[in-house]
Amino acid sequence: MALRRIFGMSSSAAQSAALPTLAQILGRVHLRLILFAVALAAASLVVSGGIVIRNYAQRNLDLIARTVSYTVEPAVVFGDADAIREGLVSVAAVGGVDRVEVRDPAGRVLAHWQHSHAELHSGIEDVANGVIWPDPSRAAIQRGDVVIGQVRVYGNSEGLLRYILAGLIIALSCLGLTVLATRILAQRLQKDVIGPLDHVADVAHSVRSDRAFEKRVPSSGIAEIDRFGQDFNALLAELQGWHAGLTSENAELARRATHDSLSGLGNRVLFEQTLGDAIGSSVRSGVSFAVLYLDVDHFKDINDRHGHECGDAALIAVAERLRQSIRHVDHAFRLGGDEFAVVLAPFYNRAHVDAVSARIDKSMERPFRLPNGLFATSTLSIGVAVYPDDGVSPQDLLRRADAEMYLRKRGRRSAGFEGIENA
Repeated sequence: MALRRIFGMSSSAAQSAALPTLAQILGRVHLRLILFAVALAAASLVVSGGIVIRNYAQRNLDLIARTVSYTVEPAVVFGDADAIREGLVSVAAVGGVDRVEVRDPAGRVLAHWQHSHAELHSGIEDVANGVIWPDPSRAAIQRGDVVIGQVRVYGNSEGLLRYILAGLIIALSCLGLTVLATRILAQRLQKDVIGPLDHVADVAHSVRSDRAFEKRVPSSGIAEIDRFGQDFNALLAELQGWHAGLTSENAELARRATHDSLSGLGNRVLFEQTLGDAIGSSVRSGVSFAVLYLDVDHFKDINDRHGHECGDAALIAVAERLRQSIRHVDHAFRLGGDEFAVVLAPFYNRAHVDAVSARIDKSMERPFRLPNGLFATSTLSIGVAVYPDDGVSPQDLLRRADAEMYLRKRGRRSAGFEGIENA
């Protein structure tokens, strides 16, 4: 294998050396025309790449601002500055963020997080931050319909400056080669040089206009332009990596914004979206759906007697059994604390809803293990609301299901969680 790689590299180097040089092909052609073509190609890539990265970074900042607003909302309500800072660190410590602030309605800073700058940090970066992101991304922190604060996320241009610096170095290198070569340009300019450079411009235009990050500059058969194309393709590969990274981060932030971090179920935001979608689908199809509102009985006892770690384990067990008890077209959610919800859409008779409730009750009969080595069992109080029989708005359905759930909770005489020594 080593010999094959060595001989392969030698063959590639020999093939590159056998290619005609730019000095041999160009001859006598006007210097400004060549400089213009190369500068246009390099500028197109750098500018288009910078625009793409800046747009994706802005979306990332907006998503981070919304995610932080959801994360720190409970801490802002209780005025817990340490919890606010912990929430900022857990969400904002990603690339592209310079500073995050949480302010109260009067504009006072409750907590902030500052990016730890790398060695490239300087006054230039501060100026670039002000130019590229003159205004921070903002997201209101709401408790119900009341705005209780605001999140401000300031962008960090460090990565973008690195990209621009690399682009400028490569562009200047290519321009330098072109200046040297244009002293003895040939009359074959149109066929042998402009054509390959047009390929570069076409690729840069495709990247900027169509986001075609997978495109690459083909080999031209000219040593100098091939080296330029390799650098150009290297920049495209770097840009493609940036795009993939930002897309992945945006997807993860979107998932965090709509899912409960403990149980993995959808959170209240996703529940409200799903409930609204279910109402719209039911209006169009005429098929009913049901909302189940669930509350863990005596959950406070498990926290008081065994600690919050065991309480979290109990919530995880409840979430897993909810998943196992519903169909793949149904959706389970954790609304907060020990409150859960299920949207059954669609169903065709009340017997189906009763069967799902029975499966949930049956699944809770099996003991589950707590982190302290004990086993526990619990029950769920379940309230049901059917659309449109019990209401036609989300508020009416939730009010009906909540009322039925509390009615059942008062009538239930379950002992709740009971620790059992692990044999």
